[in-house]
Amino acid sequence: MLKLPQAIVAILVTALKRLRANWSLTLCALIALTAATALAMSVPMYAEASNLRLLKDEIAKQEARNNRSAFALLFQYVGSWNGALEWDKVKPADEYISGRGLANLRLPLDGLGRYVTTDLLKLYLPPSAATENQFLRDVKLGFLSGMEAQIQLVDGAKPKPASGTDAPIEVMIARDMADQMGLNVGDKFSIITTAGSKTVSLPISISGIWQAANPADPAWFYPPSAFLDTLLVAEETYAGPIAGTLQKEVGLVIWFARMNGSGLTAENAGPLLARVERVRARASGAVPGLKLVQSPAEALGRYTTGVTSLTNQLLVFSVPILGLVLYFAALVASLLLGRQRAEIALLKTRGVRDLQILGISVVEWLLIGGLALALGAPLALMFAQFMGRTTSFLQLSNEAAPLILAIGQNAWMYGLVAVGLAMLAALVPASLATRRTLVDEQQQAARVAKPPLWQRAFLDVLLLIPPLYGIYQLQRTGGLQLGGAAGSDPFSNPLLVLVPVLLCFALGLIAVRIIPWIFALLARLARGPRWVGPLVAFQALARQPGNYRGPLLLLVLTLSLATFSASMAATLDGAMQAALAYRIGAQTQLIETGESTEQSQPGQPGQPGGGGGTPDRANIEEEPRFLFVPVSEHLLVDGIEAAARVGSYSESTASLGGANKQIQLVGIDRIDFPKVVNFQKQWGGNQSLGTLMNLLARNTEGVLVSRDVLASGFNIGDTLPAQVRIAGDQREVKFRIVGAVDLWPGFYPQDGPIVVANLDYIFDSMGGQYPYDVWIARAPDADVTELIGGVRGLGITVVDALDAQELIAAEQAKPQRQGLFGLLSVGFITAGGLTLLGFLLAALITARRRSIELGVLRALGLGGGQVALALILEQVTLVVAGLAAGTGIGLAVSSYVVPLLQIGLPPHPGVPGYAPQIAWDQVTIIYAIFGVALLLTLLALAWTLGRMKLFQAIKLGDAN
Repeated sequence: MLKLPQAIVAILVTALKRLRANWSLTLCALIALTAATALAMSVPMYAEASNLRLLKDEIAKQEARNNRSAFALLFQYVGSWNGALEWDKVKPADEYISGRGLANLRLPLDGLGRYVTTDLLKLYLPPSAATENQFLRDVKLGFLSGMEAQIQLVDGAKPKPASGTDAPIEVMIARDMADQMGLNVGDKFSIITTAGSKTVSLPISISGIWQAANPADPAWFYPPSAFLDTLLVAEETYAGPIAGTLQKEVGLVIWFARMNGSGLTAENAGPLLARVERVRARASGAVPGLKLVQSPAEALGRYTTGVTSLTNQLLVFSVPILGLVLYFAALVASLLLGRQRAEIALLKTRGVRDLQILGISVVEWLLIGGLALALGAPLALMFAQFMGRTTSFLQLSNEAAPLILAIGQNAWMYGLVAVGLAMLAALVPASLATRRTLVDEQQQAARVAKPPLWQRAFLDVLLLIPPLYGIYQLQRTGGLQLGGAAGSDPFSNPLLVLVPVLLCFALGLIAVRIIPWIFALLARLARGPRWVGPLVAFQALARQPGNYRGPLLLLVLTLSLATFSASMAATLDGAMQAALAYRIGAQTQLIETGESTEQSQPGQPGQPGGGGGTPDRANIEEEPRFLFVPVSEHLLVDGIEAAARVGSYSESTASLGGANKQIQLVGIDRIDFPKVVNFQKQWGGNQSLGTLMNLLARNTEGVLVSRDVLASGFNIGDTLPAQVRIAGDQREVKFRIVGAVDLWPGFYPQDGPIVVANLDYIFDSMGGQYPYDVWIARAPDADVTELIGGVRGLGITVVDALDAQELIAAEQAKPQRQGLFGLLSVGFITAGGLTLLGFLLAALITARRRSIELGVLRALGLGGGQVALALILEQVTLVVAGLAAGTGIGLAVSSYVVPLLQIGLPPHPGVPGYAPQIAWDQVTIIYAIFGVALLLTLLALAWTLGRMKLFQAIKLGDAN
């Protein structure tokens, strides 16, 4: 009996020999496991990297807004809230934060500012002054360390440490305080306060006057003006004589650490949050009431939550793709096991135990899995980067910044799970095979193969129930865009993918059940004309469906999912682009205000002696309240091709249906507006935009109204009186209804009745011009930022700009949307490649198994060309059947399910409506490439097997 080490070595050697003997199948298994591992690992990699990109964008915006690093930590203890403290109570927290605490964050430290002050103390003239201890003002004593580079000495020198309170304590004061009080270097004063029941007097002397070197320096945690009342002393003086003389001398303490987070990666973002929390807890424990009032913890918390949420979402969406890949791995394992069944049975007759045989299989798959994990990691990086550049299904953007990727703990864990699942799928059949003897194998070979269990149990039919129920739920709730909860992300809804995938899977199984029946019918039809080649091919397909069932199912599922994914992406992208184009109304909106002529009254905010109040409002009929540059001046900016004024005055009201209702009053220039607007004929009740503009041209006071205005009792030609309110002014204006519209670009009927009027008529009725926006048409390659700069260069105030293409790009770059389409794209490419490989592999194995049959046919006089024709026809028939079934299922699912999966955008999802699209162009390209690749591969295989020599085919014994 072999000892354990010898047995392990023997099993390892045997496993290596078996893998080498079946190197082609081993290579296929390695490819399958590598693909599964890479797909599984790419999900957390992408989730971490895409959310890190969002985190860094958020941090950059925060730094620009606050002029302070988002990675800065501000610890604060306020004595007025929690009670003043002795310095000895604060010192342990100071030592921890300044030392090990910040070091434990493992981020570079750009600077640490420490600020400690007393509560307010009384500043008096010294006893030597002519007056009797005259009170000057309330001040604080404190020190400010770590800010030497930010402080500029105007006069004198920095205060020196004091050894006691007998001699005057040197202090440094702010320049503003010196200017206000007329103080100079060398002036002496007294600070008088109480310490318990005693009155304490501290003599002080001004040693220097300082000012901020750069008040806008981000190192300032408070504006420099906040230090006006603080007399700065040396830290040693504060911790020594002052702390020894006063009681409860710490009224405020600040630690401001400027950490450098430029090197933050996805791998260390999560652990950084935990380290920040530990430092906060330790510091708060040292000094109760000490708070961390600023840190990256909130942003990091959103990052970790986003990573977890996105990872879970993408894992749910990746289940079908991983299922296809693992199914291919199981298919390869089955083929490999088929090669080894006789060998396993023979080993059992030689006395080898079941556990040893299973151990050999375990070692084989451990070797394959370990190598797949090593190869899958770099491939996962490529997959994740591919996902980060995806804009839609099989569409990439070259403008997207590369993701900062890292192989973290989660990625390795998911990779191991994928390898484990693949090994489980391979080892379960292997464990069953160890129970079979050589006699069992011979008996099984003589039996007619049974249909698989899922066909005998009609699981394919039962699997139709879940997706049909999901479709019912979508129909009942009105689809994803209407049935989702308010504020929820529709891309997080698993119904978006699981319903169509399950439907494709169930229909694919049913197709695989039906296709052999079609082959049997074709075989019967081929008997009449005595077509030997077609007869051989169709009979082989009809009698041996088990030889091609797996690859055919892969082909049907891959192509049906590709068809559905392309159509879903085309519909979602089209709906998103239509919604954003409608929301903006033109290519670009410039939010402009004009120049106000109103002046603030004395005593108003922002003026000397400021108080409250509002500016004087001029009578617009006597003098203009706003001045405007002619809209035609916009055309002087390179890249602007057309510009039109559009005024939106939503505070206006009209009497509709017996009630005074708020209306959306829209003023346009009827000549310029058609040059810039995005308008569709169906929005205007099937009237063209030109027709609608002519209606406004023939009636200066004319308005186009939404249908709800007519439903409230008005008709075309009626007068519509309205109270127009603009910028605080109000006039009654009478309009005449000249037409009706269903939608108007930039405005939603859900927000109130829409009334479109001539802008100049509104201004004439109001007595002058009021602020309006400018809609522009720009050159496709024009940069929006440069356009805004050019318009501002003309003296025009531009508050903001909305650009449809920028909003579309931002929507496409959202991690949920990008991750879904990226995952579907990567999954299709992977599954497509494995399907090609599966077809080639199955064809080779089947041909080897049928070598005796082919050899006998050659011996009976069937020529090599006829054998090749039979093989070619067999494989072409399979390919055509798979393409037809996959195409049909994909188109059927797309036509039936995609209308329920439209995802709208706020503020009103589903406006405007968008018809479901079938991505015929992409589908044609996908199927053309797939069909050509499959046909070329299988034709080459048929040509090789058709040249088989007779002596190579006719053999004694079993055919492998």
